[in-house]
Amino acid sequence: MVAIARRGLSPEFLADLQGGLLAPIRERVARDQSLCLELREDYINVYYRGGNVMRVSRSNGGYSAFFDTKYFQGAVPSMPGARIREASDVAAWLAALPTLKQAMDLAQPGEEREVQQLILRDNNVGCIARSTDYYICDIEYANHHGRFDLVAVRWPSTPTARKKQDGHRLVLGEVKVGDGALEGTAGLHAHVDDVNGYLAAPGNLAAIKEEMLRVFNQKRALGLVDCEKDLTGFSDEPPVLLLVLVNHDPDKSRLRELLRSLPPSSHAELRIATGSLLGYGLYDPAILTIDEALARFEACI
Repeated sequence: MVAIARRGLSPEFLADLQGGLLAPIRERVARDQSLCLELREDYINVYYRGGNVMRVSRSNGGYSAFFDTKYFQGAVPSMPGARIREASDVAAWLAALPTLKQAMDLAQPGEEREVQQLILRDNNVGCIARSTDYYICDIEYANHHGRFDLVAVRWPSTPTARKKQDGHRLVLGEVKVGDGALEGTAGLHAHVDDVNGYLAAPGNLAAIKEEMLRVFNQKRALGLVDCEKDLTGFSDEPPVLLLVLVNHDPDKSRLRELLRSLPPSSHAELRIATGSLLGYGLYDPAILTIDEALARFEACI
């Protein structure tokens, strides 16, 4: 089944975030780096610690907001109305954010999703964003073959590369936190198979490139990506399948065995993200092939 390129906002939705009714939400996200705003199929998700703290959708000529009350452990406090038609409606949701955040702090949405958001923050809007070599276009990209934790563009930070607006490489990222996530139906081997299946389907690669081009440029227009130029196109190189393996226990040998037995990645080039000292910035010298990682970090993998 061919993926349909849908992610991105209508011109009206985009305008309302830039300077209209919804602009205070965008401004709050810009001031609060514990939040990130992601574009969906003409709706937005505002994430906190990897969980969805606010979803805003088109509804009957206006907008509606949603927070999943499952995060409250016990009685549900008074919530703003779902309908957003006036500035006071937006203000009510923003005033409720501390309460919603606290609920999510106690419910703990999940370490892996929180790491995804931290990677996005550091590479897109953090103090090092313009010096890293990758921008994150999207997180939690669901498709018919599974879910990609990250979809990124490799855009090297050298002066020559930053002036170039096209020919940058597509990156599909898989985040694993701890050794317990490395195997099983959602493990490393399964993810390589999922990516192979997705990229082998005719039209999928072109569709995701078109989609991410739109998403990247809309996010840049909203100030959600610290980049001076729009992206005008991806390269014809095979995508990179980037494994982001967080907090592996060096005393365990299973990761080494799994990396050595990965299925062939016939449609994407496998890489492992390693740190530039500590942190989530993605720099080219620290993006390694499997063999390079096994050799360089023999004592840790």
